[in-house]
Formats: sequence, structure tokens, C-alpha cells
Amino acid sequence: MALMSPVELQEGVASLSRGAYFKEASLDMTLSLLTESAARVSGVERVSIWALTDEQRELRCLELFELSSARRSRDGVLYAEDYPAYFRALREEACVAADYAYLHPATAGFAGDYLPRHGITALLDTPIHIRGELQGVLCLEQVGTPQPWTPAHRLFAHAVANLVTLALVEYEAGEARRKASQADERLKVLFEFSRDAMLLVDGGSGQVLDANRQAEKLFGCLRADLAGRSRRQLYQLPDGLDIDQLLARQGEANRPVSAEIRLADGALRSMEITSEQADLGQGRRLALEIIRPS
Repeated sequence: MALMSPVELQEGVASLSRGAYFKEASLDMTLSLLTESAARVSGVERVSIWALTDEQRELRCLELFELSSARRSRDGVLYAEDYPAYFRALREEACVAADYAYLHPATAGFAGDYLPRHGITALLDTPIHIRGELQGVLCLEQVGTPQPWTPAHRLFAHAVANLVTLALVEYEAGEARRKASQADERLKVLFEFSRDAMLLVDGGSGQVLDANRQAEKLFGCLRADLAGRSRRQLYQLPDGLDIDQLLARQGEANRPVSAEIRLADGALRSMEITSEQADLGQGRRLALEIIRPS
């Protein structure tokens, strides 16, 4: 199959860039769409995406599309120890453009197995970088009579590699959001169902932001009633002592503060308060206060 013209490649890049790959599809689906679309737009027989793994000692195929058969696969692995010149070229060059793969210095090492096994005669491989680090490669591979790669093909491959980068970055961001959400849910469960009374307090103003079930029982009121109240209203100390200052100092020393609180039945009881503080930046602090009997 003849390679597409520069004009067709430019139109293809614009079409690919408009595709809603990153928000609406899984990573596997996105990579599948990108490889197939890139093959059909460019006329290249084999388009694949590889991830650099095992401390950059191997490349693993994430997605391969073969144009003539519409076959997909993900089972290829290339090892740096077997193809050192190729792995070095990926680290040092903007792309590996081999008009005849058997003779190019970076790809001649594939002549004994990879190239003849797949009938590859020419390849154009573009490194994929994320946050400045080499993370993989986009491969365009011709089968049969080779045709020289043009500057338009290089630009096309670079544009598709950028789309792959965006897809991988979006996937990483989604995974980070998912893990953060799971961690947040776990913390909420631990806070809510702890055996200890807990208050979430604004470290600057000393006002209660939230309370768990045990705190509601301890103080004899709902969390909605506790929210907005200050530490000075909840904890009683001898005259001359300031609870905010004490907790700030004792929190740094990782020691509890002794204070009296009025229980749900109206009685005063001596308690120990431990404050764990987190700096949120821009002068904002958050404190988790755990209240236990002395």
C-alpha cells in the first residue's frame, strides 16, 4: 500500500487531534483507536505503541495494529541487551527514521529476527516522553517494498506520539484521582468510626470544622452544633492558659494536653487532647484532635 501524501497526512493529524479519546474511553481503547487511525491515515502497514519498562531495560508492546488484516496484538517484548544500538538511539535521537531497516545503524540489529519475522523493511520510530523522561516509543513500520520517509511523515509520527503522551498523562492523572478518592474515603471511614472522639479543627482560628460520632456522644450534641465552636468553648483550662497555644506547642512535642470538658450529662471530666497538624500552604493549617480520658 502506498504511503499517504503530505496533504493527506496533515489532514489526518487534524482529524486525530479532534478525536475525543482522552475523556470518553479507557486507555486501552484510546491506544487502539490511535494505532488504527494512524495506520489508516498514513497507509503504514504496522503501527504500534511500546512502553519502556524494567528500569528502561525492555520495551513492551501496549498496542499493535496491522492495516491489511486489521489484526491487533499486545504480546511483543524487546530487550535492551539484545538491541543496544536501538535503545541508545531512542535516548539520544528525536526519531529513528530508517528508510531501509536492515542497513540503518540503529535497526540493523533487528535483521536476524524481528525484521524478517514481520516482513518489515522500513520503520519510523518516535520516542514518547512524559515530564521530560523517555517512557516509550511510537512505531510506524512498512512491510514490502520500502518507500522513503518524508519530513511530513516525521511530523505526522511526532503528532501521533504527542497524542499518545496526552493519553498516558490523562490516564496517570485519572489513576491519581481515583487513588486519592479511595484514600479520602478510607480516611473518612476511619474518622467516622474511630473509638476515640475526634474533632477536625482549623489550625488558625481554632474553630471546629467537623466531628465524628464519638465526639457527638462525648459532648452531647450533634456535629452541626459543634461546627463553628472554638476550642476555648469546648476545653476548660486553669486561668492564664490558652488552649490554642498549648496545642500548638505540645503538637510539636508530640505530647497531649490535659484539659477538662463538660460531658453530655453536664459533669466535668479530665481528658487528654492530642493534636496532629497538617500545613495546607498559604498559611492554612488543619488539625485533627483526638480526645481520650486521662
